[in-house]
Amino acid sequence: MKKLTLHEKYTRKDVHKIFDGGITKFTAGAGIWGLHGIVRIPNRKHDYVFFVTIGQDKLGVTFKENLTEDGVLTWQSQKKHTLDHKQIIEFINHDYTKHNIYLFLRPSKKQREFRYMGRLAYIDHDTTLENPVHFKWQVLEWDDEKIFDEIKLESARIIVEQPKNSLKETEAPIKKESHSRKKNFKAKKTNYVARNENNTKLGLSAELLVLQYTKEQLIKVGRTDLANKVVHTSVVEGDGAGYDIQSFNPDGTYLYLEVKATKGNLDSEFFISPNELAFCKEHSEQYQLIRVYEYDDENNSGKFYKIQGDLESELQLKATQYSARV
Repeated sequence: MKKLTLHEKYTRKDVHKIFDGGITKFTAGAGIWGLHGIVRIPNRKHDYVFFVTIGQDKLGVTFKENLTEDGVLTWQSQKKHTLDHKQIIEFINHDYTKHNIYLFLRPSKKQREFRYMGRLAYIDHDTTLENPVHFKWQVLEWDDEKIFDEIKLESARIIVEQPKNSLKETEAPIKKESHSRKKNFKAKKTNYVARNENNTKLGLSAELLVLQYTKEQLIKVGRTDLANKVVHTSVVEGDGAGYDIQSFNPDGTYLYLEVKATKGNLDSEFFISPNELAFCKEHSEQYQLIRVYEYDDENNSGKFYKIQGDLESELQLKATQYSARV
């Protein structure tokens, strides 16, 4: 019998042998272990196995589940589940220090094997949606971006790629009701130097894409003269200006663009500095936040949405750092 090893691949039958202990019979393509996405482990009342498929199917339909480079899983329950369903309440109150939810992930329904990603801890759920209920979970054993890149490569075989060196505009997500819940995750070792280097590289790549995009849009409306005057401010002046790109509206008025980038999905969190918030507030009518997401560094492409105006009224903001002294 195969042992449970982080990031190794398993069939449903393998997982059944590990967790079921011969209590039930395994039938491929049928029954709880052979078909279901949520499986309660026998004789362990609050322990579960999640079988999750991300990416797209062969018809190009995007699955709702997704995983960010920070190890945050966006996940939906079964369609029959409402917010007051007993199992949903159990998931919302899940305490990872006492009980376990084991995540097995694959990028396509065509693949028989799932990769074991580790255990999950509850982060959040959408209080406005049910049938199914939408959750966010943290992968506790998440270590670095290496495994995320491997999953991306596997998913690339089935996902229709965007053209290289391109951005695709989408609708901005709807602002959700703010609520909080205490989170007490285990500490994890982080290579902050490497992370900062990766974030800087990602940010610059996204800014260059946005720079190219905004020039192209001005040229399309016959304002090549303005396109030639667009300034990549964060490169020319550094990061202290409060925005990244000085562009123009077609009528010649200034437009200030702040670019935030991630390899994660539409709902990934991002950081705003006090300087950026202050500049936005002073120039709200001429300000746009450009959120680039699902950035693919191999093809230098991604999707983006715009947020216009005062960010304090458009975003859920929470303090993440404090200045302190004795």
